[in-house]
Amino acid sequence: MAKRRRTAQAEDEPQMDMSSMIDVSFLLLIYFLVTSTLDPKEADLGFTLPTSQSNSAVEVELDQNIIEVNDEGHIVMNEETLDTDTDSRKLPMLEAKLREIVSAANTVGQDPLVIISANDTAKGQRFVDVLNTLALKGIEITNVTLTGFTDDE
Repeated sequence: MAKRRRTAQAEDEPQMDMSSMIDVSFLLLIYFLVTSTLDPKEADLGFTLPTSQSNSAVEVELDQNIIEVNDEGHIVMNEETLDTDTDSRKLPMLEAKLREIVSAANTVGQDPLVIISANDTAKGQRFVDVLNTLALKGIEITNVTLTGFTDDE
């Protein structure tokens, strides 16, 4: 008797073609790379943070300049409103003032002191824009003190 061999018929399982999904993924990646904007390099500045132990007033010196970022995002320097356009990342009026201060400080032979006071409800990017302006070439003010922040403990 002839034995009959059982041949297992391979069942075709449904498969998903992944090539079109990979194409779409790469197109999305390229789209987001092309349409995104690159932020300017954030500069490193040396500055002192207020400590919880030193609640005393900051000593007043002749060459100190107070830059405030108010709750609306306006830049105020020594009680003079400078830059009010909150959509702009550049602060041309503050930059011009800082260049004058650096020039005056260089003629006297002193380092200018800048105190930055930011309102807690102001946008953080506006504060970073002020720090970037302090680090611009030709200004490069590194003697910075930060005040006006509340402790959330």
